[in-house]
Amino acid sequence: MVPFPAEERLGKLRRLMSREGLDFCVLAGPENMNYFSGFQAITYTRPIRFVVGGDETHLIVPALEEEHAAGAAAGALHVYYEHPPKAVECPGAFDILKNILAKKANPVVGVEYGVITLGNAQMLESWGCRLVNVSPAITQMRAIKDEYEKDCIREAGRLCKYAMGISLEHARPGITELEFEQYGTTALYDLISGEDYPYVFSSPTCFTPSGVERSNMPHVFSGLRKFREGDMVIHVRKPAINGCHGELERTFFVGKPKPEAERAFKAMVEAQMAVLDAIRPGVVAKEMDALARRVLEKYGLGEYAIHRVGHGQGLGRHEEPFLIFDSDLVLQEGMVFTVEPGIYIPHVGGFRHSDTLILTAGGYENTTDFKRTMEELTFA
Repeated sequence: MVPFPAEERLGKLRRLMSREGLDFCVLAGPENMNYFSGFQAITYTRPIRFVVGGDETHLIVPALEEEHAAGAAAGALHVYYEHPPKAVECPGAFDILKNILAKKANPVVGVEYGVITLGNAQMLESWGCRLVNVSPAITQMRAIKDEYEKDCIREAGRLCKYAMGISLEHARPGITELEFEQYGTTALYDLISGEDYPYVFSSPTCFTPSGVERSNMPHVFSGLRKFREGDMVIHVRKPAINGCHGELERTFFVGKPKPEAERAFKAMVEAQMAVLDAIRPGVVAKEMDALARRVLEKYGLGEYAIHRVGHGQGLGRHEEPFLIFDSDLVLQEGMVFTVEPGIYIPHVGGFRHSDTLILTAGGYENTTDFKRTMEELTFA
């Protein structure tokens, strides 16, 4: 297992801070805090902040996270309390933050404009801080995956394929969406439950919309609907390893599909394969979206392709950059994308395959390469 690269990542952030003249970065987004500190918080309403200075780091957490945070690759750990008498006697989260920032007079502070609340921004400014948005630069930094992330994403992809394959063995009329899922999920848990498993399994996300109406909702939780003869089903596996996500989605049929569903499935697969044949470093993101749409338009189905052809993947289930119609981004080695042209046709159904690719110098590594043809994905 590749070790967590804390110093390498903090070094990149500090070089950014030096270029921008920043005294501190105050990070509040769970994914960004995890990226730089290794602390994967299960966030609720309690404030957690990771503060990076020129030669110091500070992780501010509530007392109930103290033991968890002690294992993070962060510097000073600061704990605040919610229970008396300590909550009264000791400084709160923002008192701790204020004391850290007060080490510099009128500091220039990098913050995430897409995360920080207006109230928190005004509070920092009232302390004399000048705020600078670091979100775009951190997004760009995180877009190129390091070896640690690639290792985790590969393992997540392996788990996707394993669980998908087990569940598909049980595809049949009469089984509910949740029953179908649990076969793969149980097998996956059995696989990773050995004492020598080196990774932290951090998300079991899975959903399986079935039938015409439910498959036309791209994101819907599984339920007790039973598979019926002729159904199309979209099965989604999105496990995370040490916070890094994989994604494998396959549309399959239970019994013989109707002709219009067969045609839509064929169009979707052809659109995905067109992108898989073309994607590599040096191409432009919007060209990949347009390529898939041209295939679907050839079938007269372009209007039903209602989302982008793919998204970035890593600590976020969906993260920038995106393979979308208006992006001039030139793809680079080390970026990770899903490729998932989907179509959602009223009275016919929804159809979507998704694979997770790590871009390489000569093309890509498909971490979720799995059966995709109608013959392979039709079950009696």
